[in-house]
Amino acid sequence: MKQLFVLLFATIINISAFAQNLEKLETSVYDWNKLEIVKTQSGEKRQLFEGHTNALSYFEVHVTTLNPGKAPHGSHVHKDMEELIIVKEGQIEQSINGVKKVLGPGSVILALPGDDHGIWNAGDIQASYYIIRWKKGDNPNLARAKESGGSKFYDWKDIEYSTTKKGGKRQFMQRPTSLLEELEMHVTTLDAGVTSHGEHVHESEEIILVIKGEVEESINGTKYRVGPGSLLLLMDEIPHGIQNVGEGQCEYFAFKWK
Repeated sequence: MKQLFVLLFATIINISAFAQNLEKLETSVYDWNKLEIVKTQSGEKRQLFEGHTNALSYFEVHVTTLNPGKAPHGSHVHKDMEELIIVKEGQIEQSINGVKKVLGPGSVILALPGDDHGIWNAGDIQASYYIIRWKKGDNPNLARAKESGGSKFYDWKDIEYSTTKKGGKRQFMQRPTSLLEELEMHVTTLDAGVTSHGEHVHESEEIILVIKGEVEESINGTKYRVGPGSLLLLMDEIPHGIQNVGEGQCEYFAFKWK
């Protein structure tokens, strides 16, 4: 019994130390061309950030690149973590609880706690995808997640494109998950030279992920020009706005959570 108590106490200390070592994430720009590339046995990895925010007790983003036929690991289950996968290039095969689907660039997978999921490169060239993972202090509400659709594939080819005055929009999701009251995610298309909106603030934290063209993001008066693959992490109450500054249309994912 004494040994068990010591083990449990040590585990609690380790978890607390891990939580304290995580940095509080701030509004940041991650330029694809400046990301460090680390070689792996199955391809490459680019780490963007790992830390916590006001809304999330754990938040991490990295990009995995797989060589043809390779997988980063076997299928697995997260107990208290949600995961969003966004395909950047190539063809991947994603499995969720035994159901498999081949997906191409722009496609999204939402993997929720308790569901077995795995991924591998199903094409004949390299495949790259973003892994966005988060935890929240509350226990996962699995019933709420199931009612809103559960873990799900969002194939780019199946997402309806709606024309707007400034370009277009693809609405991927606006739903609760097991950890979030709402996860809203869409892709905006902007015509050349068009500003989506001027600097503004909102209560929700947000990510902008550029997938086509070049954009200029104004953050609290400072302008940043980035291209495809780049990601912007925008914390709540930080003034920001975005404009297409390249030739032709640009496209970017925008998603918020609470």
